[in-house]
Amino acid sequence: MTDTHYPATPSDESSPARLIGLDWGTSSCRAYLIDGTGQILASTTGGLGVLAMSAATDRAAAFDDQLKALVGDWLRTSPGLPMVACGMVGSDQGWSVAAYKETPADLVNSSLLPLTEVSTTLGTLHIVPGLLSYGTPGKHGTPLPNVMRGEETQILGVVPEPPDESTHVVILPGTHTKWAQLKGSTVTDFATSMTGEIHALLLQHSILGRTAQNPAAPDLKAFEQGLDVVFGSGNRSPAGDTHILSTLFSARTLPMTGALEPAGVPDYISGLLIGTAVAGFTQQWLADAAVSEVPPTVTICANDALARRYAHALLRTGTKATVAAGTPAAAGLWRIALLAGLTERETP
Repeated sequence: MTDTHYPATPSDESSPARLIGLDWGTSSCRAYLIDGTGQILASTTGGLGVLAMSAATDRAAAFDDQLKALVGDWLRTSPGLPMVACGMVGSDQGWSVAAYKETPADLVNSSLLPLTEVSTTLGTLHIVPGLLSYGTPGKHGTPLPNVMRGEETQILGVVPEPPDESTHVVILPGTHTKWAQLKGSTVTDFATSMTGEIHALLLQHSILGRTAQNPAAPDLKAFEQGLDVVFGSGNRSPAGDTHILSTLFSARTLPMTGALEPAGVPDYISGLLIGTAVAGFTQQWLADAAVSEVPPTVTICANDALARRYAHALLRTGTKATVAAGTPAAAGLWRIALLAGLTERETP
């Protein structure tokens, strides 16, 4: 069963529906009913993700059934709407493989086209490709490839319209946090930091989780304590320690010595991991920002609580970031549908 937000069927005062967009990831699927101005008329959450579908005997049938459960009512009300999906639905574990496009990739000038078409009982589903990057030449002795699926659509959702030629850094925190560097609307490079997954693994499967307790509420003091280890006790201090493999053990020794409450361990580890990732990427991509005449803009795409943590850690390096407004995935799906000629923009 899915949870529905916004009206399931647009009201008479709403602009007519023009697009169905799906952000179909590993663990869940979110669907959006979008009008001719790019605004969300209705949305559903709680749809099954690719992981559940990939275990089915008939994978295509399982995906088709889930699609009907998510958007069938919308199509009965507004038949023939185009459907566009991004995320792991286009992976080798998904419905149909949408091949990766290599960087540099201009998101508003056909780098995400053509879309992969899948025949369904509800019509054609158009799947957005992911991105593949081999990094900046010379950065590593051996190229270290990076991939993303779904994040490229969120990034497009926050690219200025019309795009400018300035440098942007977009951070997409999560299980596998993506850091993307853009010149105008072109993704020039991106990298992955496994902060979310490592946090979960440490608490569930390492000795650090043995004495940890689940906090009744987020322990921001413990998070700050973790940042202090990385950056030092003062803002922009260079006296911290970014050697994460050695500093992590303090999540065991601090509770042992009474310097950290067991309920503070999860947020303390969060501070260590996020702080270390921020320190590394700001040194790599933003080191010249303080002396640049036009420093790059930094945008965070995440829920408010997680975005605030990254924004706070970035301030420790002297970097100010903005949190993306609205729903970047839906905005990106709308812009991709326009680029693909699947729908047309209406005057508000």
